[in-house]
Amino acid sequence: MTTGYRDGAVDGAVDGAVDGAVDGAVDGAVAAGSYAPYRSAGAAAGLPFNEPLGRKGGAPFAYLGGQEFPEDAWSPQLEIKLILQRFAKTGWDEGDRAIQVQNPDDGDLALRREVHDLITLRNSQRPHRAAEIVAQVGNSEAYWSNMLMMGAGNRPATQKLIMLAMQAGQMVALHFKHKIGRARPVQVCPALMPLVPTPPHASYPSGHATQMTLIATIVAALFDEGEDHAMARYAAALAQRISENREIAGVHFRSDTQAGQQLAKDTFHGFLKEMPEVKALLTQARAEWSGITCSFEPDPETLPDLEGGTSLSRRVSNAVANRLANELPDLIAAALKDESSSPQEGKKPGRPDKPFDVGGKKTT
Repeated sequence: MTTGYRDGAVDGAVDGAVDGAVDGAVDGAVAAGSYAPYRSAGAAAGLPFNEPLGRKGGAPFAYLGGQEFPEDAWSPQLEIKLILQRFAKTGWDEGDRAIQVQNPDDGDLALRREVHDLITLRNSQRPHRAAEIVAQVGNSEAYWSNMLMMGAGNRPATQKLIMLAMQAGQMVALHFKHKIGRARPVQVCPALMPLVPTPPHASYPSGHATQMTLIATIVAALFDEGEDHAMARYAAALAQRISENREIAGVHFRSDTQAGQQLAKDTFHGFLKEMPEVKALLTQARAEWSGITCSFEPDPETLPDLEGGTSLSRRVSNAVANRLANELPDLIAAALKDESSSPQEGKKPGRPDKPFDVGGKKTT
C-alpha cells in the first residue's frame, strides 16, 4: 500500500512536470511570435494574427515610403545602452580625468569596528527590514518608479535617467570592485550569516549605494534648489535606506556604502551631466517636474513625524539589542578572565578601540 502511494506520487510528479514544461514552452513560443513592442499602460500588447490581411484576388497593397523609424518608438532600454556606450568613451576610467577611488582600510582594528557595526545592525534592524531587503536585491528600481510615479507613459525622461543611473552605476562600481577586490563581510566574519546570498563579485564599493546615490543626485539636479528641494530630500532618504539595507543584510561594510556614494557623485558631476544626451534628458525631465514646490513643513506637534514613527515596542527592542551587542564582547572577555560578569568599571562598552588582548599577547 505504501509502495503504491509512493510510486503514484512519483509518476504523477514526473508526468505533471513534463506536461507543464511542454505546455509552457508551446504557450511561450506562441506568445513570443505575437509579441508587440508597443505597450499600453505598462503591459505588453500581444495581438495574435494568423490570416492574410488582403482578400485572394483583390488589388495588391502599395508599399509606403518616405519614413524613418520614429524616435518615440525606440525601446528606452536600448536607447540608454546607446548613451552608456558613449559614456564608456568619456575617459572616466583612465587618463588624467579618471575617477579615483581610495583603497579601503582593511587593517585589523578597522575591520573589527566594521564587523561590530554589522553585528549591531543585524541584531537590531534585520528582523523588520527583511522583506524589503529581499525585494531590493534585484528590483530596487521599482521603489523609484513607485516614489516618482514613473511608468505607463508618465515622466518618461525621468524614467530614462533612472535607467541610465542603474546601468552607469553598475558599470563604474564593477570596475572598481574588480580593481580593488575587497573581501565580503561574510569572509571576514562567517557568523554574520547574510540574509541574502552574497553577490558573486567583490565588496568595495557597494554597487547598490553607487546606483541609488546616482539616482538621488540626478533627481536633485532636476530642481533649482538642488539637494534642498523637498523631492530631492525624499530621494536622498530612499537612496540611503536601500544602501543601508545592504549593510543590514550583511553583504556590505559601511565603508563600501560610503565609497559607492562618493563614486556616484563623482560620476555624475564629473562626466554624465556634461554629456549632450544626458543634458537633453535632464531638460526634458525638468519639464516633467515643473511647478512642483514644497507646500508646507509638517508640524511635529500636530502631524506624525514621517521618519520617527517607530512603535514603542520596536524602540525598546532596538535599545535592548544594541545594548547586548555593545556589551557582549566585554562580558565574554570578563568570563574568560574569570573576572566580574559586568564590564570593567570606568570602561564604556562600544566599538573596539584597540586590538584584543588574548593570553597576554595583543592580536594584530
